[in-house]
Amino acid sequence: MTDKEKRLTIWYEEMEGADYPLVGKKNANLGEMIKAGIPVSPGFSVTICANDKFITDTGIKSELEKRLPDLGEVTYESAKEASDFAVGLIEQTDLPADLEDAILSAYTQLCERCGLPACPVAVRSSGSVSMPGQMETYLNIRGERDLIAYVRKCWSSAYNTEAIMYRMNKGMAFLFNIGVGIPKMVNSRVSGIIFTLNPVNGDLSKISIDVSYGLGEAVVSGIVTPDTCLVDKVTMEPIKTTLGSKEIQCVYREGGSDIITCDVPEGKRRMTCLSRQEMLELARVGKLIENYYGKAYDFEFGIDADMPFPENIIILQVRPESVWSKKEVAAKTEKKADPMERILSQLLTGVRLR
Repeated sequence: MTDKEKRLTIWYEEMEGADYPLVGKKNANLGEMIKAGIPVSPGFSVTICANDKFITDTGIKSELEKRLPDLGEVTYESAKEASDFAVGLIEQTDLPADLEDAILSAYTQLCERCGLPACPVAVRSSGSVSMPGQMETYLNIRGERDLIAYVRKCWSSAYNTEAIMYRMNKGMAFLFNIGVGIPKMVNSRVSGIIFTLNPVNGDLSKISIDVSYGLGEAVVSGIVTPDTCLVDKVTMEPIKTTLGSKEIQCVYREGGSDIITCDVPEGKRRMTCLSRQEMLELARVGKLIENYYGKAYDFEFGIDADMPFPENIIILQVRPESVWSKKEVAAKTEKKADPMERILSQLLTGVRLR
């Protein structure tokens, strides 16, 4: 094993896409984005090696292996019984001291980097194999005690009933170690979604920005009408801004880990969320992402109230644009009609005169 493969924590900027066997795909993708110059929230990964050390050094691994012969045919009932046993073991077992120290040392450094005494973080599961929606992410976790508790919860989520059944049905192993991502929570003054094309008509020469106050849940879930900004991708000049109503915003509950909604003051509703400077920086990042991945993308962003411009513009999640891209693929791959089929079609339906 290399030194990197033995590490218990790795900072995002030390990773790249090829490191997914060490830290999981979500974490490795963030490292790859940093390499490409795409701004992401500062943070670190608790490695897959750390998860393996936890279950090995504490004896959990051997206890789980003893149960494997009794699992039998994988049904919901047998998977739930195995899940209850595994989750109970993981969540009730203390971390080895050296592992806990490694995680808390990285967390202390993150707090110092961000200038926050108990930096709020997300605790995100990150498997080396994609298992969409099968494992947990926890938001707005603060302080050393809670961080360790929620890292354990992330590890245990690999043994949710649904996750066990998913693996068993795919012929994957029952034992499944995962990485955990620990990024600073973005304290979003405003947030939203960017499309590196015009989502109304698929125009690739435009960038569209939907933005509203507070956390991105309000925009993503459609509970608020955001401002919409259109930027020309060639000249990098704003073309049009449509003011949204922006009546409410999603915010973190003070001292808690849940999200609440509150009213936006009347005066702020009549104003655009973004300054020209912020709009153009978001458009620049959009072009950067599109050029790096070589196709149209949409992505979620937040502008962090705790950080200065332009470091405060944080990309939260990226994904290939799926609506117009699919139409383009369908148009390219549509089978051309056989000449005889075309003649028959014209006989049946008539030839349209121009």
